Amino acid sequence: MKLRKMLQAATLGALILGASTICGGNGASAAGDQQLQIKDIVGKNTFLMSDGSMWSMIDGSRTVYTKGSIEAISGDIYSGIGINRDGSLVEWSIGMQPHLVEGKSGIKQVAGPYWLQTDGTVWSGGKQQKNLSGILQIAYGDRAFAALAQNGDLLFKDPYKQNHYKKFGTVANPASVKAMVAHDDRAALLFDSGEVVVYEGSNFDDNGKITPVTIAQDAAHITYVSSDPTDVVIVTRKDGSVWLTGEYTNRWKLAKQVPGLSNIVKTAVDVYSDDLSKGIYAQRSDGTWVLSQDGEIQPVDVPTVKNVAIAVSDKEPYVGDVLKVDIQETYTNGAKIKVPVQEAKLDMDKPYLLKSQPDGTFKAAGVGETRLTVTSGSATASATVSVNLRDPLKYAKQAKGTVFLPAKPVFKALGGSAAISGNEWNVAFGDASLTFKFGSSAAQYAGKDIPLKALPFTENGETYIPASLLTDALGAKVDWDAQWKQADISFGNAKMTVVSAETAGLIKKAMQGSLAKFIGKTYWVNDFDVWERFSKVTVSDILPMDTGSFVIVFKSAAGQTLKSYSMNASEVTQVLTDSRYFLHYDPYKKYQWSASVWKQIKTGKISLGMNKEQVLFSWGNPVAKDTQSANGTIIETWGYGNYNIVAFINGKVTLIIE
Repeated sequence: MKLRKMLQAATLGALILGASTICGGNGASAAGDQQLQIKDIVGKNTFLMSDGSMWSMIDGSRTVYTKGSIEAISGDIYSGIGINRDGSLVEWSIGMQPHLVEGKSGIKQVAGPYWLQTDGTVWSGGKQQKNLSGILQIAYGDRAFAALAQNGDLLFKDPYKQNHYKKFGTVANPASVKAMVAHDDRAALLFDSGEVVVYEGSNFDDNGKITPVTIAQDAAHITYVSSDPTDVVIVTRKDGSVWLTGEYTNRWKLAKQVPGLSNIVKTAVDVYSDDLSKGIYAQRSDGTWVLSQDGEIQPVDVPTVKNVAIAVSDKEPYVGDVLKVDIQETYTNGAKIKVPVQEAKLDMDKPYLLKSQPDGTFKAAGVGETRLTVTSGSATASATVSVNLRDPLKYAKQAKGTVFLPAKPVFKALGGSAAISGNEWNVAFGDASLTFKFGSSAAQYAGKDIPLKALPFTENGETYIPASLLTDALGAKVDWDAQWKQADISFGNAKMTVVSAETAGLIKKAMQGSLAKFIGKTYWVNDFDVWERFSKVTVSDILPMDTGSFVIVFKSAAGQTLKSYSMNASEVTQVLTDSRYFLHYDPYKKYQWSASVWKQIKTGKISLGMNKEQVLFSWGNPVAKDTQSANGTIIETWGYGNYNIVAFINGKVTLIIE
């Protein structure tokens, strides 16, 4: 027997090492309810709860919580099966938390890896067990399986013959058997009367007939557990005391009372360890549980939330961004459970700033700060989200020291919804309303009067409000930036900007800096991009880009707009001052060459008789030069990177090698 246990432990250990661990489980905030109790225990932190939920150690170390309607369980911390209240089957195993087994229903009882159907058939691993029918009860322990049939036959599975069952005896009134447990080669039956009868395969008379032995008359619950050197029956008596059978000749007697246990209604052991030294779990009549181990009694507490944490994917998003909120509960049993937002108790002080989405995320809907608070049991945690506006609004105004803002776009950016009726505005911010009228110096917010520092007005179809209204009603801080002539609005770390009609020009001018001196200057294209050579262009603008680079905007002689590629400030200066790209003069006027020469130059060709200026325009600067003179003749040779060579005699092309 001990050898079998060692092999079992080694096998499961190998499975554990090979299994992939998984995180999470669904929301367990309900487990913090003080009304919740433990209904049954099959191992450390592996509990069936009174509401049908379950705690399980899916890999022997990670504890998860599963909501459900489970009525009974059988197994250990690594694997097991259970029955839902509707008779369907539940299972859990290494790396897999409790879940419904599809297509399995009509379950009456579970015991180890076996389950009993209401039709009296027995199943295991999805297969019906042969040679078993008309079964009333089943039992399993230490890989021993027993079944009690309707005709009273007590059947014990032969470990050496497949689908073969030994008949241990016949029970006179099988319907009166309240519970049955099995272990090694033994089966113990508890009758409604409180009588406990043990059938042991090695306890037989001279005729080989197993002799049943009564070990108690007033039992309320029984279970088996291993104990060195023999196995014992744990008997919970009707008076609430707990007793153990003794060794060898005393194995038919309640030889020892477990000290410290009283008012007990049932017991349980760690089925995987199945060792008395690991202690006995005992349930009191009030539903609470204790662990009796080495003479000490320790409470087994209902797992409750110790603390809760909240994390936001982005605490400073922009309007329109989607945020993910993660909530994790840490329980007194060490479990760390991720709770879906939809199942958590989550409050926001300004819910109009973050809109809940069907998938559990939140969309930033307005500028401002909101505090998210999650509560689980007595534990709370908070996170502040500051929503910003990515692009500035148009157009703020300042008149006589008062800053005015366009009402409709500002209220929308703040997450408010405006309803306009005649001269009256009603802006809803969640449950609070802001109202004001044209011509009135008073506004109301959340039922309180707010005096306006200036009257609202309309200009070009846009309604303007004094910026101080946002301060007095919503607590905003409004600053007028005189340098850029814009209104900067903030709520703590949340910010938005409303520019004036002058802001863009001021920013552009500041970004252009010394480059502005090129605006209005005229050039002639030499070699830039694929533009027509020697065409006349005028710089009409130098546009700053969001990346910090610039684009030069030109107007052609025909009025066409041409734009350069994006370049940094130093490149702008280089392009407009280097004659390789643009000329500062009209080449047609400076060099009055023939039309045929200009045509060759534009197409990158040269011919005999051309001078050096013409070659430079056509082929550009050479990479090497050589000059020699003899008898008053100057011979100059230019070499190019493509191995082209041109030679001049007294400044005229006399040789071309291409």
